[in-house]
Amino acid sequence: MALYAGVDVGGTFTDIVILDTDSGDVRVTKVATTRNQAEGFLAGLRQLTQLNRIDAVVHGTTVGTNALLERKGAATGLITTEGFRDLLQLGRRTRPTTYGMTGSFEPLVPRDMRLEVPERVTADGKVLRRIDLEALERSARRLVRQGAESLAIVFLHSYANPGPEKAALRALRKVWPNAYVSLSHEVLPEVGEFERTSTTVLNAYLQPLLHRYLERVENELIGAGYEKPFRVMQSNGGALNVENSHRHACRSVLSGPAGGVIAATWLGKQIGARNVITADMGGTSFDVGFVMNGEPSLSEQKEFIYGVPSRVPMIDIDTIGAGGGSIARVDEAGLLRVGPESAGSNPGPICYGRGGLLPTVTDANLLLGRLDIARIRPDAGRHEAAVRQAFTTLGRQLGLGAEAAAAACLKVVDLNMANAIKRNSLSKGYDPRQCILLPFGGAGPVHACNIADELAIPKVLIPPWPGVFSALGCLLAEIRHDDTWSVHHRIDQVTSKQISAHYARMRERVMKVIADEGVPDTSVTLLYEAALQYEGQTHRVIVPVPGPDITPEALAHLFETEYRRRYAVSVEAIPIRLVNLRVRAIAARGSAATIRTPMPAQGSASDAQTGSVRMMFGDRWHEAATYDRNKLAEGAQLVGPARIDQADTTTILPPDWRASVDAFSNLVLQTRAD
Repeated sequence: MALYAGVDVGGTFTDIVILDTDSGDVRVTKVATTRNQAEGFLAGLRQLTQLNRIDAVVHGTTVGTNALLERKGAATGLITTEGFRDLLQLGRRTRPTTYGMTGSFEPLVPRDMRLEVPERVTADGKVLRRIDLEALERSARRLVRQGAESLAIVFLHSYANPGPEKAALRALRKVWPNAYVSLSHEVLPEVGEFERTSTTVLNAYLQPLLHRYLERVENELIGAGYEKPFRVMQSNGGALNVENSHRHACRSVLSGPAGGVIAATWLGKQIGARNVITADMGGTSFDVGFVMNGEPSLSEQKEFIYGVPSRVPMIDIDTIGAGGGSIARVDEAGLLRVGPESAGSNPGPICYGRGGLLPTVTDANLLLGRLDIARIRPDAGRHEAAVRQAFTTLGRQLGLGAEAAAAACLKVVDLNMANAIKRNSLSKGYDPRQCILLPFGGAGPVHACNIADELAIPKVLIPPWPGVFSALGCLLAEIRHDDTWSVHHRIDQVTSKQISAHYARMRERVMKVIADEGVPDTSVTLLYEAALQYEGQTHRVIVPVPGPDITPEALAHLFETEYRRRYAVSVEAIPIRLVNLRVRAIAARGSAATIRTPMPAQGSASDAQTGSVRMMFGDRWHEAATYDRNKLAEGAQLVGPARIDQADTTTILPPDWRASVDAFSNLVLQTRAD
């Protein structure tokens, strides 16, 4: 028996999935996220099995994401080329608010921690001025005195000639007190000095925190008897070991949500669904992702907070502050707001009975009969009076009763989530009405039908384990690493030999990372890509490349074909520029066994009915049937209103919706009009 564990630590809950790869059986649990996240991590694993029986653990973490969003990363210094100290401050020509002059920007590295040294390299890699190593050492000593724990080295055009940065690293070994030094040619060897600086600084900013956290978790696992591989989910949808993960710390942002999109990709292939919108609603946040044409939608660049872009390949996920713990309040203008502030796991919603006093989305669902909190907390009933009182107080400010205030709270959060999907899907050219909505997270299936109604999405798919779906994605993640190299020449000025040499250099780099994972070369698949643009354009088009020995003419043809397909225009008269080349190394982890979904051999919906409950929809109460999802067999048909309960979440079926169970134990939800 081989056991693989996937662990996703969220802001409120830690989700754990264990897969027996021999039988395909799956065991799941959710535990409260603890202040020391490693404690909840280990406690959850122990609930399901003995640690020394597990063969591999893959972990999705929010450490990097939270440190960035809360600006609680390491004290970071930046040493850069003379004259480029303020590059982070200048950025690009953008504003915090598109149609206004309000808002501000504060770089991750304050100005007194950004220092310059004399050195200069041209765009084609020629050294104009050799690096002043004495000035470099003086700057490093100054940053240490000022409290810097981590250091970013970013020299102009280091992608064309990394020599000065390598020389700087050798000199720094005498004066820098630790190994937390990020070099821009290693983090992002691409043209674009602002994005390269921002990404390298981000790596340095997160590296010490991620290193300490992962080292603590790994040591506690070892201390508890676990000695097998421990890997970390990456934002590109792959998984790497602890050493590689903290070295490439900027690739861990959105680590947890990436697992959900990987699981959605797997599930889409099982049922033949090629276009899927993922909607991950947990206790704190709501994450939107896309699976298009059967593959996760990837982003070349992401701006997590204003003015801080990261230019590494990652699954395209957008996040807003909307979750079960989102707090409802009335603002200064008398408008109802829900989130982004969250009650988290401590104190949590009022109904959890841990000291929460402010009304949340979970409390609103409880008040309207949509949750059976007693299944999770047997003493929850004695907190319902406190929930009602909180919404009575909120309702007075709005001129509403308690139930109407709770319904308004749910309407606002549903609109916020629907708008997030609409905004992100339309901006990428996707029509939500032509996609399946796949909700997960502890709260996703509760709100799924309301979100689908807002967007006119005709079908909703609830997977067998929605509450721990991202943890399942961690199990399914392959070992993966990407590398990129800037060319930035017109295609008619590039030779086949140069393209092949660039690919060979990147192939050597990615294979070194994969070798650190203990994976044999024979099990690695290499994928090649190129980013091109017409001369004078800003945005690039990425095309897959059949192999490293491609000719410039063939690259140009691939680009023109894809450009014409995407934009329905042809502009062959304009010269083409080859911007970047990219290599992606992928190796299967060995856990891709057939997953057996829980479902009885036969039975109707009536066999799974457990009773009924009053639920409010619109402005009136309805008598709704309640069901045990684990007793729903293939082909079972349900009509709303209904509540479908399972250990990790609750699915709500409104009055005008119906549901059926497919062969993979998914709940397929559709409006009755369909």
